[in-house]
Amino acid sequence: MFTITEAYNNIPCREGLTTDWGFSCLIEEAGLLFDTGAKRDVLVSNMEALGIDPGDLRYLVLSHDHHDHIGGIAAVLAANPSMEVYVHNAFSEKTLSLIREHTEPRIVDGWTEIADGIAVTGPLGTAIREQSLAVAVSGGCLVVTGCAHPHIGRIVERVSREGRVWGVIGGLHTVSGEDIAALAGVAYLSASHCTDKIAELAERYPNTFRPGGVGKVHRI
Repeated sequence: MFTITEAYNNIPCREGLTTDWGFSCLIEEAGLLFDTGAKRDVLVSNMEALGIDPGDLRYLVLSHDHHDHIGGIAAVLAANPSMEVYVHNAFSEKTLSLIREHTEPRIVDGWTEIADGIAVTGPLGTAIREQSLAVAVSGGCLVVTGCAHPHIGRIVERVSREGRVWGVIGGLHTVSGEDIAALAGVAYLSASHCTDKIAELAERYPNTFRPGGVGKVHRI
C-alpha cells in the first residue's frame, strides 16, 4: 500500500493548510516528493502542518519546468541536499543550475525505474514536455501527474504499455473528449489543480471520482 499526501494545491481539502496555485505530493513509503508547488514558504508551511520532514525524503521528481511545480526546489534541497533529484531533458539550464547548487540532478529521457514499484515515464508531449509517475499498486499502475500537458490520454497510453492503468491522481489541465474516454477504465480518479473539467469528470465517473486538494490523503 502507498500513502500519497497532497502538500500543495490550489484546491482546498483540509483546514489549517494554505491553498495556492501549484501542485506537490508525497509518496510516504518511498520518501518521494513529486513537484514542489509555486512558493517555497507555502510548501514549507504545508509540509510542517502535515508532519512531512524534508530530512526524511529520498527522492525528488519534477514533472515539468513551470513555476507552479518547481518553486519550492531550493527550500527542499537546502533542507536535504542528499536526496536524488529526477528531471528530464527539457528542463532549462536555469532550473538545472538551481538544483546543482545542492546536488547533481539525474536527467532522464525515457521510462526509468526510481524506487521499488515506482517509475517515471520520461518526457512526453511536444510544446510542453512533461513526465509523470507510474506507481505499482494491487490493481495495476497508478499514474500521478503534475499538469498532464501532453494530455492524460497519451500518458495513460504510455503507462498502459507497462501494465493496466488502475488510477490517476493530479492535474489534468485541458481535458479533451478523447481524454475523458481514456479514463473510462480507471478505478480511481482524483483530478485537481489545473484540470479544466473537474465537474464534468465527476459527473461522468461518479463511482470512481475522488475529490483532490491540499491535505488530501490517498491510501492505495
